[in-house]
Amino acid sequence: MILGHGDDAYLFDRPIVADFSSNVYYGGIKEKLVQHITGHIRGVDHYPDAAAGRLQQQIEQRTELAPGMVMVTNGGTEAIYLVAQAFSGSSTTVVVPTFAEYADACKLYGHEVSYFFWEKLAPDTRFITDLVFICNPNNPTAQAMNEDGLLQLIQFNSRCVFVIDEAYIQFTRNADSLLPHLHRLPNVLVVRSLTKSCCIPGLRLGYLAGQKTLLDKVRAYRMPWSVNSLALEAGYYIMDHPAEFEVPVDSLLADTYQLWEGVRKMPEFNVYPTHTHYFLFETLTGTAAELKRWLVNAYGILIRDASNFYGLEQGHCRIACRNKEDNTLLLTALRKWTLS
Repeated sequence: MILGHGDDAYLFDRPIVADFSSNVYYGGIKEKLVQHITGHIRGVDHYPDAAAGRLQQQIEQRTELAPGMVMVTNGGTEAIYLVAQAFSGSSTTVVVPTFAEYADACKLYGHEVSYFFWEKLAPDTRFITDLVFICNPNNPTAQAMNEDGLLQLIQFNSRCVFVIDEAYIQFTRNADSLLPHLHRLPNVLVVRSLTKSCCIPGLRLGYLAGQKTLLDKVRAYRMPWSVNSLALEAGYYIMDHPAEFEVPVDSLLADTYQLWEGVRKMPEFNVYPTHTHYFLFETLTGTAAELKRWLVNAYGILIRDASNFYGLEQGHCRIACRNKEDNTLLLTALRKWTLS
């Protein structure tokens, strides 16, 4: 799905003053990171590290993973497509509603794709497919499976390869990363993104982690130079200054709850529970597409029309928490929508 994701402000003539459509942290790129990248702009007249080896080593050291357990990628999406390619022709379960690229990538490489709904997921769920894709916390439902439950599920299905997308793991208190457990999980690949918490989605930077034997099967399909020089420089800086990129998760979740509660109080919306900084709601008057257009035209507010997620309906929308001023603006606008 090339089109149909969030952060599509480029489709509108009106300036966007508050973008709730993207799950990227609203804090913006750090000025010191901007300075670092700018200082290395002349490096683009040389080819980047073909295999991103230096950054791979930095991530392995930072995450305490053994050499060869990390593969740096052009965002989490490249990791997803490489996994699909490496296991071409497999049978695959995608836990839905979720990010469309899991199923799209698998279909591209001839997988037989089946769907399992998140609301039915439990530690003793039995899968019969070769692969299972799970986003944790899940996008767009904002639900998370705790560490114990997820580990039980993986061990209960030891013959499946689990692809666990942790793109939003820094934004929840209801789930923990599986990275510390990978040394004893031979059937798990973890997708990580540096774009969401570090506010650099335009640079496309992420990585795939897993035991070396499993990861090498995927690594065989990567192309050289897939991560550009400036993205690598950003990665070097982030790994060297991790404290600068810690998400203020407690205050962010507190603000999210206030936004969630504000929408919940409006009878024209059905609001779904959340374990992270974004959440789903359903407009009961009109469609998500209509509400999205109205918010852009009337207020310059952008939300995510979530109706194209498998299993969702025409009224489903997704929003991610922003600062208090923007959140107040959105609530004011939604009250106007309910009266229109």
